[in-house]
Amino acid sequence: MMEKIQKFGGAMFTPVMLFAVSAVLIGFGILFTNEQILGSIAAEGTFWRGFWDMVLSGGWTVFNQLPLLFAVSLPIGLANKQNARACMESLVIYLIFNYYVASILGTWG
Repeated sequence: MMEKIQKFGGAMFTPVMLFAVSAVLIGFGILFTNEQILGSIAAEGTFWRGFWDMVLSGGWTVFNQLPLLFAVSLPIGLANKQNARACMESLVIYLIFNYYVASILGTWG
């Protein structure tokens, strides 16, 4: 029984590993879009602001799509197959790409 609980815990931990990278992207994005810290370079409408808004939208992808990531990673984690994790990674990359394209079109569109 303990082995099954540990396996379930490991499966739940898989999407949580993405939090660190997303948090770093969000932290830098918020820092570099703050006008009080960077001044006029971070004002609305500048290329700098548009670029970091795009990075922010990519960083928020993991948190915005968290239920989907858990729904994909639980069966993968419980299936005893390592190659299946590539499916989740490709899903995350696809979602981030969609958020980046939406941000680019919304900013410079």
